[in-house]
Amino acid sequence: MNGIPGYPIVVLAPVAGLLAYWFSQMAIARGLPGRSPYASLSRGFMVGMLVMIGVTALGLGRLESTWSDAAGFGLLNGLTYLALAFGYFNFVNLTVASLRIRLLEEVLEAGGGLSAEELAAAYNADSVAGLRLDRLVRGGHLVERHGRLVIGRRRFMIVARIFDFLHWFIIGCGHPRKHD
Repeated sequence: MNGIPGYPIVVLAPVAGLLAYWFSQMAIARGLPGRSPYASLSRGFMVGMLVMIGVTALGLGRLESTWSDAAGFGLLNGLTYLALAFGYFNFVNLTVASLRIRLLEEVLEAGGGLSAEELAAAYNADSVAGLRLDRLVRGGHLVERHGRLVIGRRRFMIVARIFDFLHWFIIGCGHPRKHD
């Protein structure tokens, strides 16, 4: 790093922080299996923040800038890191909270109140599976042959496997449905 001037280091500090967030969050999630993903997300966020601050300070040390310029770069990098970290958090949280969000939307769409029995009836295993099966058959992803459903188009399966892999890679535990 001796030959790299300070400005590129300062500019790339939020990205370095995001990469540190990502790697440390995955390592923490694997080191604490079975725990809520929010524990690894919050700890990974702090690691990323510290890396971003350290890299920013390293870059600023190489610049011949005023204190006001340094404060401006620091503030800009802090806000940029927060925006990148927020995006990463929401990417991970999407797989964790999707069913819970859908249940809350159902209550809201019903005028703000549903009994637990009504909500459970709307989301019992038969009705949810039936809706999903109908959608898969209509889309050609499942085809009925001799009274059995078999895989039709494989595109959806490939996408499903990619998301399963991403969930395992980032969260570090089994299938996403085990968390809802």
